[in-house]
Amino acid sequence: MVKPLQFKGDKKPLKKRKRTDPDEDTAATSSISASTVEKFGSSASAAGSSTALATTNEKEKKVKVVNEDLDADDGWVNSDILDDIKGPVIFAFASTPPTCLACDATGKVFASLLRDIDGEDLSTAEPHDIRQVWTVTRIPTSTRFAFKGHHGKYLACDKFGILSATKDAISPEEEFTPVKTETGWGVQTCRDKFLRGEEKNVSSGGKGSGAPTGGVIVEIRGDAETIGFAETWVVRGQRRFKTKVKKEGGKEDRISRKDLEQLAGQHLDDDQVKSLKKARREGNLQSALLDIRQKKKRDKFAW
Repeated sequence: MVKPLQFKGDKKPLKKRKRTDPDEDTAATSSISASTVEKFGSSASAAGSSTALATTNEKEKKVKVVNEDLDADDGWVNSDILDDIKGPVIFAFASTPPTCLACDATGKVFASLLRDIDGEDLSTAEPHDIRQVWTVTRIPTSTRFAFKGHHGKYLACDKFGILSATKDAISPEEEFTPVKTETGWGVQTCRDKFLRGEEKNVSSGGKGSGAPTGGVIVEIRGDAETIGFAETWVVRGQRRFKTKVKKEGGKEDRISRKDLEQLAGQHLDDDQVKSLKKARREGNLQSALLDIRQKKKRDKFAW
């Protein structure tokens, strides 16, 4: 069985204690009770038994609470909102069989076969190889992200749509904007293109792809114009980084003008603020932000 990957900061599971024989425990308790009765009487024996029982129950409750906390923080979950994309993540793709975005030690980006998954359900996918994991860095006051591979290099996409992970620092080519869709996420490059996966039949499996002989490999590029099935990714992160939404007193969750301007990365007029708030209520905030950024781009590059 494949063991789950462990990361720095993960809670260590509790070691299970060996259980003693119930008959021995009963015999020991009986002997203690008998000796207590002889010395102090039946009332002292009853008090001692109740104290021991209470102590045992408290220990069991503490162990149960700790185990529940470990279970709550364990595992990987889907990233539903932009704030969920943090910490280690994987980009799962609905190919046949399912794959995910990965890179090797030389910076070559490829589609790696997902093994720790329930059938083809991407919502159950977990990484089994460190090459499949990307560490998220969010660009301040923006919705752009950089993704660092296991070897300390950042994912990048050049003007030809070729992906690599060979740079130590973040430049515009290492910045990506996740765009929420109904079934997952689109990953937009700095040139307003999207990452896509294309399945290809091969006579022999590609090196590192995990594809069997005569199977299918997935080629990943960053030159798609729109978001479709091939451009949709399921982003999954560790449960302990999942954003917890709190509602107080049943009040509607609100967002300020300042927060919207930080997300858009520019100053907004009254009409833009109203349209963004409406889009947020309807669940289309990311698409509305993308439209605003396309109308007025702040970053200018020499193509």
